Amino acid sequence: MNRDYLSENDVPTQRVRCPVHGFIRYSKNERKLIDHEVFQRLRHIRQLAMEYLVYPGAMHTRFEHSLGVMEMATQMFDTLERQHREQIQDDLKQVPELREQTMPKARQLVRLLGLLHDVGHPAYAHAGEKGIPGQDHEKVSIYVIQNVLSALIDSIFFQGASGLLVRLMEKSPELAFLGQLVAGELDADRADYLLRDSLHCGVAYGLYDSAKLIESLTLIKHADTGRLQLALHRGGEHAFEAMILARYQMNTQVYLHKIRRLYDHYLEEYMKLWGPEYYKDLGDVLKHDDMSVMQEIRKDAAQVGPRQIWARRIVDRRHHRVVYETGDNADQPKLQKAKRILKELQKHYENTDFFLDDSPVPIYKLSIPGDQEEQQVEDLYIQQRNGGRTLLAHESAIISKIPKRVRTVRIFAEAEGNLLKAIRSDAANLERNV
Repeated sequence: MNRDYLSENDVPTQRVRCPVHGFIRYSKNERKLIDHEVFQRLRHIRQLAMEYLVYPGAMHTRFEHSLGVMEMATQMFDTLERQHREQIQDDLKQVPELREQTMPKARQLVRLLGLLHDVGHPAYAHAGEKGIPGQDHEKVSIYVIQNVLSALIDSIFFQGASGLLVRLMEKSPELAFLGQLVAGELDADRADYLLRDSLHCGVAYGLYDSAKLIESLTLIKHADTGRLQLALHRGGEHAFEAMILARYQMNTQVYLHKIRRLYDHYLEEYMKLWGPEYYKDLGDVLKHDDMSVMQEIRKDAAQVGPRQIWARRIVDRRHHRVVYETGDNADQPKLQKAKRILKELQKHYENTDFFLDDSPVPIYKLSIPGDQEEQQVEDLYIQQRNGGRTLLAHESAIISKIPKRVRTVRIFAEAEGNLLKAIRSDAANLERNV
């Protein structure tokens, strides 16, 4: 397909090597954003915070992940364009800013959304959010686009581009399927980070057939709004099932690893104290990265103050130990049981520091037969060969068996040696009796 670009400077003539995607190509205009200091800051924000304490190879950053999301979102868009160019044009021409040069603008927006979706991440990524105003990195990303990059984006791409990006991040229904490509149940964000995190952690849990998944994408019209939304061709459901299973396994084996959870907890508690002093507004988030905050942590570890205990735990690796934990699918009764066990342990060991870690993480948000727990975020359909459609979660035998969330409840204690053995023994006895 001959592709139209907004200008000669939007043709992807430059490239960078990527261990996941091979080469990632970008244009001279995109290079201006990539070279901007707010995007370069992402080179110093690790994708998985302090996961490297468990998996030493997990040193990759939000910088290369953002490039990867841009690449995968582009592949997804191109797959859809080959099938539905006229439908996409008709749908997007309803947006005033996209009436002219509809397809080049839409494709560029998808690339920019992938590139900039994480530009507002604070130091130490999600663990660091506890210290920022509003505790939401997406609000910082929107702030960056509106207050730092808007003039640059509008001048080098097209007028109104920055505003459309903000509306995409805010999930405006008029741009629904474009936003789904980066933030949805089947999106380039998780499609990239599962492969990338798996590679750098040295595990195989996050692997799935990404090429098949992208090639299986299609579009259908929403039954109520008439707007386009993502769907899968018949046969693509197996690749989607594999991605959901990869997400489940990466959470149980990597993201919710007990040491990762411990240091996320220490970082969160430290940032709750440090953030209000240094993050007066959203713009202050851009002044710091993992390196600058670690300097502050080291400084606080060496001097008396309210942040010292958390700083020393991080610097000296003086961490708690697990004395009780549930399986990966703890329900509310198991959580309540863990709380009762914790209460009894605290009575018997008054001078020991305990804390309970409850870490529910959503795996997918689709409705499944008989599920009354929550409303679905979006419906994902299979496009049948005869023109009909069925809900994937209602048809897939595998999706309905994968838990919608992972929840591991753990009790940690600051103890070693004989004390640790005694507490673990008591916790085991309490589990049988409380």
